[in-house]
Amino acid sequence: MAKKRLKAILIGTGGNMRGAHIPRIQQDRSVDVVGLADPIEEAAQKAVDRLGSQVMYFDNWRDMLAQVESDVALISTPHSDHNAQAKACLESGMHVLIEKPMVLTTAHANGLIALAKKKKLCLHVAYQRHWMREYVFARELISTGKIGKIQSVVGYVVQNWLDLGGWRLDAKKSGGGMFMDTGSHLVASALWITGLQPVPKSISATMDKQKRDVDVNTVVQMQFKGGAVGTLSAIGSGGEHDEQLVVVGDKGTLCIRLHGWRVVEMTLNGSTVSIPTRIKASNPDAGFFAAVRTAGQAKAAKGRAGRSKAGSAFEYPTYAVEVARLSTAAYRSIA
Repeated sequence: MAKKRLKAILIGTGGNMRGAHIPRIQQDRSVDVVGLADPIEEAAQKAVDRLGSQVMYFDNWRDMLAQVESDVALISTPHSDHNAQAKACLESGMHVLIEKPMVLTTAHANGLIALAKKKKLCLHVAYQRHWMREYVFARELISTGKIGKIQSVVGYVVQNWLDLGGWRLDAKKSGGGMFMDTGSHLVASALWITGLQPVPKSISATMDKQKRDVDVNTVVQMQFKGGAVGTLSAIGSGGEHDEQLVVVGDKGTLCIRLHGWRVVEMTLNGSTVSIPTRIKASNPDAGFFAAVRTAGQAKAAKGRAGRSKAGSAFEYPTYAVEVARLSTAAYRSIA
């Protein structure tokens, strides 16, 4: 069966949208970009060039929402803009894929999820690790008790983050530095594969801003509901990307290591893990488009059979609420 064609709008046409999302849109072959918005026309033109076709351009995303009909919206903008943009798109009836972090506060995270559920719309966050085979299998191993009751979670991510510059170094736009930005990948993957919930009162952070307005190097210590403890570190003054996540249970230890944005090692109790072939690699955009099409099929089934399974084929990002809760508590601990 041919894939349902989808109309998409793009909010934010910076390097991430052009280098990550547009190529994945093109891989789908059944998604038509019908509008894009960015206050910087030069960035928008680069996106048009990458798409290889003319697209309606707006310097104001609200004008685009008012004038362009679309099935889905992809958002890649400064973190402080996410909530208003995602909320408006959901209210307009569009499914939404939003860059990390989803939003900056727990209240906004809960609000967007509630709105998406009310509207029966997909709401996804573009965390790549959730679509990597190693992380998917790690989540399965943990949920089935392979390592027993979780005792500790320890992780770090290293990057030459200062080279990114731009709005990420503006506290009002970013909501925080390396820990809020690239560090969000580490936080989200740790919470997603374990299902743990942090205890805000237990969270304390040490942050080094290196004379910037936002944190560059951060170490966060925490306790989770149920008693597990952990530390997560985001180091933005490093060299090449390096990352590791270790989950310790009372029956075993699971470790995932990445370098250069690729998984280079996954071990269980020191032995290399063999991942079942049934687990396939994907990416946030492909997963999002598949969920949108599944939701559409469910709505069609409702019209024929009088009931709907809309929402059952995709997972709402409830972990993003915990990401916001942990991040907020970390920054408050040093305020």
